[in-house]
Amino acid sequence: MSTKNIVLIGMPGCGKSSIGLMMSNILQTDFYDLDQYIEEQAQASISQLFKQGEDYFRQLESNAVREIHHKQAVVISTGGGIVTNPDNMILLRQTGIIFYIDRPIPMILESSDFTNRPLLATDCNKIYTLHEQRKHLYVKYCDFRIINDQSLEIAVDQITKIIREHGEKHRHIT
Repeated sequence: MSTKNIVLIGMPGCGKSSIGLMMSNILQTDFYDLDQYIEEQAQASISQLFKQGEDYFRQLESNAVREIHHKQAVVISTGGGIVTNPDNMILLRQTGIIFYIDRPIPMILESSDFTNRPLLATDCNKIYTLHEQRKHLYVKYCDFRIINDQSLEIAVDQITKIIREHGEKHRHIT
């Protein structure tokens, strides 16, 4: 594997954490789930942190990016809102290949539990609004787009194939 990080972006519930863990196992490298990292550092759940305001959480998220982005050859699963701060994406792009995990919203709704997702806990249909607000950012910041509408293994295979074929030489959306 190259020294570049594998960075996964996308909507809440699109499979970033599961795919990231599978990728890290295959590549035998460290895995960082940014939300879990933030919870460990703050010793509080994402829901508890959001009670102090979304801006507060986004600052913690940016701090976590600054702490993790410089690592080499790791897999990083980000929170769905990471793309709302361009500075986060600049840092992640410096050291990583960014994959947009694009899962159809009806499939996300069918397979996800949003009780621990502060922006969606009270009304999971807010995901449509979030998607409209963020989808252009996911496309803008990604190097490769992975459609996750089948199994997680297929998504992982697609990422693995891209890494093997393109390495860090090519930066484009597939």
